[in-house]
Amino acid sequence: MSPRNMSKIVPVFFFVLMVFLMFPATMGGVAQGLSIKMFTILSPNSSIFPKNLTLFEKHQKLTEISKARALDLIMTTSSSETLVPNAISSPVKHAYSDFYYIEMYVGTPPQKTNLALDTGSTLTWVQCEGCKSCFELSMPNFSIRRSTTSRPMPDDHPLCVPPNLGPGTKGQNCVYGLFYYDRSSTYGPFGFDTFTFLSEQGQLAIPNVAFGWGLFNKVNFNDYFHGHDNPIGGILGLGRGHPTGILQQLNQITLRRFSYCLPPQFEAQSLLHFGEDAQIGGPSVGSTPILGGPDDYYFMKLDAISLNGQRLQIDPSLFMAGGKGMAVDSGSPYSHIVAEAFKVLKQAVVDYFHNMYGWQPMTQKSKTGFDLCYQNIPTVFTSPSVTLHFEGADFVLHKPTLFQAFEHHNEFCMTILSMDQSDGLNILGAAQQVNYRFLFDVAALRLSFSPENC
Repeated sequence: MSPRNMSKIVPVFFFVLMVFLMFPATMGGVAQGLSIKMFTILSPNSSIFPKNLTLFEKHQKLTEISKARALDLIMTTSSSETLVPNAISSPVKHAYSDFYYIEMYVGTPPQKTNLALDTGSTLTWVQCEGCKSCFELSMPNFSIRRSTTSRPMPDDHPLCVPPNLGPGTKGQNCVYGLFYYDRSSTYGPFGFDTFTFLSEQGQLAIPNVAFGWGLFNKVNFNDYFHGHDNPIGGILGLGRGHPTGILQQLNQITLRRFSYCLPPQFEAQSLLHFGEDAQIGGPSVGSTPILGGPDDYYFMKLDAISLNGQRLQIDPSLFMAGGKGMAVDSGSPYSHIVAEAFKVLKQAVVDYFHNMYGWQPMTQKSKTGFDLCYQNIPTVFTSPSVTLHFEGADFVLHKPTLFQAFEHHNEFCMTILSMDQSDGLNILGAAQQVNYRFLFDVAALRLSFSPENC
């Protein structure tokens, strides 16, 4: 989900990741490829989310999540806090997202859990039996005592390092802590156990995976399921900034790279690939650097925005708001552009539709939550083409992802949102990533993308 503002968090494009691992390549008996099946949680294929939501209700949830997620990113990237050893009450702020989750097993014998996939943080944690502060869960909490392979991490272990980790108050074992700007938090011991992933070919059990044993969890996933049982028992971190991250811990399998291709909203399933399974090719591949530093988020340098081939007059410094560039965030349903840049794009779109069809945008607040809407839904029209010019690569937004009709309210809206905060960030959200393959090559610090029918 998009939990920093947990009172608003939910899945959006919400891809349920049901593990479907393939290991075609091995080296010394170690698998170097891994593929996970994923589908949108709001699709008819999802077994855990309401199936009777209207299209408008789905988009309402997605806009709420996008705005909450954007605030999450701002608060995280602007924070300078780090976890001080022996001070788990003051941990670093991080983001996480339940946009995706995987179904997997932890411990020996295996105990089922669902972990939300988060590309915006590195630390993995699971709510455990005996928790002092707990969130409601539709399955049993993970039982440390029932697992014969569970063991705590000593405080002098090389993985027990800030941020997020440090010695406990008694100086015996390692502890973790995460604190969110809305005062949501999770902390507890840090330890090891076996993670078991499922595939049609069998199971892959990986011993000694380090993760947090969540015993104090002031987190409320349930708000995002609107009366339905919460299936999410923790977070699987896919960020790049800490040695406890799955990409680094399992680097012989992941090779510190992964890829995905998001299918159209509310439709078919797709696969999340790691390691040698994570490939991209073809004549239309664009590649751009992942901006430096050990940030958890994946930022790209955005140079300009074009509409129908004409570059808009936008101060390039606005694309580096927060000094970070544009974040590629699968946990945000829709894209955000900082307010001053959004005004220019919005006016260009308004001028286009006025010149082509004589349309005038709504002046009253839209019920959809979007910032540019028209009353009445057109039957035939041609959308303008919008291109994001990244360093070394152009990203053409697919026209079906730019505008959406909401029949219930007879509104037609652009599905890009304005980030009004002065310290806001530019975000490429999941809806605008649809039908593109993305390859995150952390080892090479390159992010590549190519159009693909997902």
